[in-house]
Amino acid sequence: MFRNFPKELWIAVRITLVIAVIGGLIYPLVMLGVSQVAFNSQANGGLIKNSSGTVVGASLVGQCFYETREESGTLAYQTTSYQGHTFYTVDPRYFQGRPSYTVTTTSSGVEEVVPLSPPCNPLLSQGSNLAPSNSLLIQQVDTYAAYLHCVGIDTSGSFTAAQLQQAVTDPTHHCLSDGATTTPIPVDLATGDFTSFDPDISVAAALAQVNMVAAARGLDPARVHAVVEANITGRILWIFGESDVDVLQLNIAMNQAFGAPPALG
Repeated sequence: MFRNFPKELWIAVRITLVIAVIGGLIYPLVMLGVSQVAFNSQANGGLIKNSSGTVVGASLVGQCFYETREESGTLAYQTTSYQGHTFYTVDPRYFQGRPSYTVTTTSSGVEEVVPLSPPCNPLLSQGSNLAPSNSLLIQQVDTYAAYLHCVGIDTSGSFTAAQLQQAVTDPTHHCLSDGATTTPIPVDLATGDFTSFDPDISVAAALAQVNMVAAARGLDPARVHAVVEANITGRILWIFGESDVDVLQLNIAMNQAFGAPPALG
């Protein structure tokens, strides 16, 4: 048995080396080359740069555009309470992505839906895990949809920038202007995705926010609408999925087209 051991050991070593070179060196390098040529953006994290070349985010990871406040020298997302529910405060100068929800249990053992903290954080990927028929989720979605109407999303009412700023922080102070009519909020704007950092929204969700962003920035809605149309991503291979809009890229395009937005009132 031991007579052929050195020979068999050498065969085993050679096979191991060949497999290691093929699987551990050649194959990864080939895949690296293919990915860099065919999928360069995705292979490098889908990084997005601003006009000065600074990386400001990634096309594959959503970012939040909520109002912030300073706490102990650091910026924290601001929240707003409306009809017994708490939401992150919308910054009307920017297009909004999908909300981030999670579920917590109070000291009395009651479950409640709360904003995921911090929102849009790829290190904290979790959704509410609630079924569409769950009463907690239904209440949260209905209330958040009403809040979005109050800040001028998908409404034909006329809002000023000052009114929008009042509405996002205190919806009961100024909700819909006189004679305003609303249409149903696009479902992806009012419902959270499971990862809580979805980078895209539907074309309908982007168009629903045109009047709000235009009013907050003091722009003609038609000009804002044109920027949205220019940033619509088509279907994959013209067949799969639906057209959508990357929220971060859209907001960058807005700043490139019209400059930085005015300060919040």
